[in-house]
Amino acid sequence: MKKFTFINLIVILTCFACKTKIDQKEIVSIKGDKTSGGELTIAISDKINNLFPASIDHLNALQITSQIYETLFSVNPNTLEIEPNIAKSFKVNERSDIYTIEINSGIRFHEDACFGGGSRELTAEDVKYSLDFACSGNALNSTNSILIDLIKGASEYQVSSTKKLNAKGVSGIKVIGNKIEITLKQPYVGFEAVLARENTVIFPHEAFEKYGDKIKLHPVGTGPFKFVKKDNDNIVLEKNKNYWKQDESGNQLPYLHSIKYIYFSDKKSEMTAFRNKEVDLISNIPSDEVNNIFGSLQDAVAGKNIKHKVESSLSLNIDYLGFNTEHGIFANKDLRQAIYYAVDQNEIIEKYLGGNGYAPVNGFVPVIEGALNETTIHSYNLEKAKTLLAKAGYPNGNGFPQTEIYVSGDEHSKGYMFVKGFVELMKKNLNLNFTIHTCSLEEKDKAIADGSAQIWRSGWIADFPSPITFLELFYSNNNRINKFNFKNEDYNKHFELAIKETDSKKRSYHFIKAQSLIAENAVVVPLFVDNMLILLNARVKGLVANQMEQMNLKYVYIKQPKS
Repeated sequence: MKKFTFINLIVILTCFACKTKIDQKEIVSIKGDKTSGGELTIAISDKINNLFPASIDHLNALQITSQIYETLFSVNPNTLEIEPNIAKSFKVNERSDIYTIEINSGIRFHEDACFGGGSRELTAEDVKYSLDFACSGNALNSTNSILIDLIKGASEYQVSSTKKLNAKGVSGIKVIGNKIEITLKQPYVGFEAVLARENTVIFPHEAFEKYGDKIKLHPVGTGPFKFVKKDNDNIVLEKNKNYWKQDESGNQLPYLHSIKYIYFSDKKSEMTAFRNKEVDLISNIPSDEVNNIFGSLQDAVAGKNIKHKVESSLSLNIDYLGFNTEHGIFANKDLRQAIYYAVDQNEIIEKYLGGNGYAPVNGFVPVIEGALNETTIHSYNLEKAKTLLAKAGYPNGNGFPQTEIYVSGDEHSKGYMFVKGFVELMKKNLNLNFTIHTCSLEEKDKAIADGSAQIWRSGWIADFPSPITFLELFYSNNNRINKFNFKNEDYNKHFELAIKETDSKKRSYHFIKAQSLIAENAVVVPLFVDNMLILLNARVKGLVANQMEQMNLKYVYIKQPKS
């Protein structure tokens, strides 16, 4: 009798396991009341075709690559303080222009074909190679201009490395044993924050030598998760079993077995998938849908709606309309200013975003704690707008051509809804006719680059906690990142002085002057400061996110909530 019961129990458990999702089967308890195993599923609204951080400026893609690659320093998600990561420690000379960084030992790259299927330990030479690449003129390096502006010898290296990387690398970056010495062109207090940018990752030379441009879909890093596959709808990462970090209880990180990113073309599909427990996490939820995601009150009473939680905080993320200030109709400064003063952000936020967002009273650059950059810039002034419109040659909108606004994302996204409100407001206030041209990220970027997009909706989020990460977008000595073709010597002067100023109060003066010049020239129309909204299945624990909307998933684990 006992033998029969035991055998039947095995059969029952085996059949149950066959019918249970693999992530449930693999979840086991570990020390510290946590679990190991399981798969986290995340909804994404853009198709990602590039996983090489040096050429990525889109948040969704960086949220994925930050699980695969690591940086010398990282941002503490709770305090936004900069902490050593691949770097073990660092020293700065008295003048703040020479950084000596010690590299941690025992860090290994992911197993990959570029190593013959194996792996190897990260060295200081890898750090130099990666930083050299970040200063290069290679076409894949499009997001690290600030390093080129800061590091001694980087500008010269950029010019000499457009076709092939120079073996000597940047003169201001040297290997000294297990340390890296970085010499800057001028003092820069807090340079370690720049090295915490998610674009400035450490990767092996073997990967770039093997894959070349195809490294976009062959990422090889040291992060907690390694790339497994990508198809038309999914990107899958799996646990790096050789990851070098443990938690405070001695458990191996990361806790999860895998992460799956699933592409959805619209928010309604994402929310349906969430209700059906097909995804665990969605972000950028339309605020007017939050109270209706889970069905009726009767459904809630009957226990039919999914157990969930919502994470929300003010984000260092600005949505904006950008202009091509050099070519086309928006080379006309008076026209740009007319549109700038005719926008009542509060009205659009309340009417089209359900109040989920904040008017950007500080201009393009959000208020950043410790930066002393607080100032009041934008002021809705319709009479001034109409006067400027007439001065621009379009009195009461007469003669203004119907103009397309390039918008990536689906029609339920916050960015799209705001632009919809903007189009209606421009017709009502200035009699200007705009239409919305929806497209993919790639199509929008191409249209901006070739000049066919005269105006577009975009967003920018801090990749390190400083106004510089926003202000560098308008620096005209860098054509790679200045998509607005904005050229202003006063602006360049204040930006350059802000970079090298060591006195915080003097630095804040240059921050505010630069911010004011962006507004005075109406290079962009700031739309709203985002409110980060993340919807989680209640079984997901330990999510660490910050105001820069970074997601540190190595501490996430799965634990079913109690009924």
